[in-house]
Amino acid sequence: MITAMENNTLRETVYAFNNSDLVASYDADMDIWHPNRVKMASIVCEILPFDRTEHLRFLDLGTGTGYLSHKIIETFPYAKIVAIDAAALMIERAKVRLNNCLDHVTFHISTFQDLPKKMDTLSPVDAVVSSLALHHLYREEKLTLLKYVRSILKLHGWFVNCDVFKASDAVVEARFRRLHYQGIQERTRKVRHEEKSLDEISSALSDKEKKDGDNLLLLTDDLQIIAEAGFRTAECFWKEYREAVYGGIK
Repeated sequence: MITAMENNTLRETVYAFNNSDLVASYDADMDIWHPNRVKMASIVCEILPFDRTEHLRFLDLGTGTGYLSHKIIETFPYAKIVAIDAAALMIERAKVRLNNCLDHVTFHISTFQDLPKKMDTLSPVDAVVSSLALHHLYREEKLTLLKYVRSILKLHGWFVNCDVFKASDAVVEARFRRLHYQGIQERTRKVRHEEKSLDEISSALSDKEKKDGDNLLLLTDDLQIIAEAGFRTAECFWKEYREAVYGGIK
C-alpha cells in the first residue's frame, strides 16, 4: 500500500520533471551528472539478442527526452516503441529528438504507478527498457511495476534497466560518491568552464536527489525484486561504481 507521504513524493517527482527549465537543460545536465548514460545505452543494445532486421516491439519506461529510444531505433531500425513518461514536457522534448522516426514511436503520459491500469491491454512486447528512471520508485512500487512488465513480455522477452543504486557498506558508498563528485567537478570545469568545489557539488546533488524523489536501493535488492516478479533470471550485465545495467528474462 502506498502511504500519503509516498503519494506526495510521487506528485513532487512528476512536477520536478515537468519543469520547462529542467527539460531545456536536461540532456546537457545529464552529460555532466551521468556521462555513463552513453555506455549504458550501448550495453542495452548489445545485450538484447535480436537481429537488426526483426520487427520488434519495445516499451520504454520513463523515456525522458527519448535518448534510449533513439539509440534502440538506431540499432533496430524496424522496431516500434511505446514510450511512457509522466512529464508531458519531457515527451514533447522526446518528439523533437525523434523527429525523423516518429512513425516508430507511440507516446503515452502515465506515472509508473498508474501504468498497469492505463495500459492493461498492451499487446506483448519483445523487450522492456528503462534508463535512469526507476530509482524514483519505492520497493513495493517497483515490484508491482515489474510484475506488470513480466505480464506484457513475450515468452523469453527481456527487461533491461540502466540505473543508479546505493552500496551496502557506508564506507564504500562514501567512496563511490566522492569519485562521482570528482567526475562532476572535472566535467563542469572542462565543459562549462566553471569551478565548483566538491562541497558545492555534494550539496547540489543532495538537493537534486531530494527534489527528484530518488529512492535508491541496493543492487542486490533490485535483482531480488526481478526474481520476485517471476522472471526466470536476474542478472547484472554491467556495473561501474553506483551505476549498473541489469535485468531479467521471462
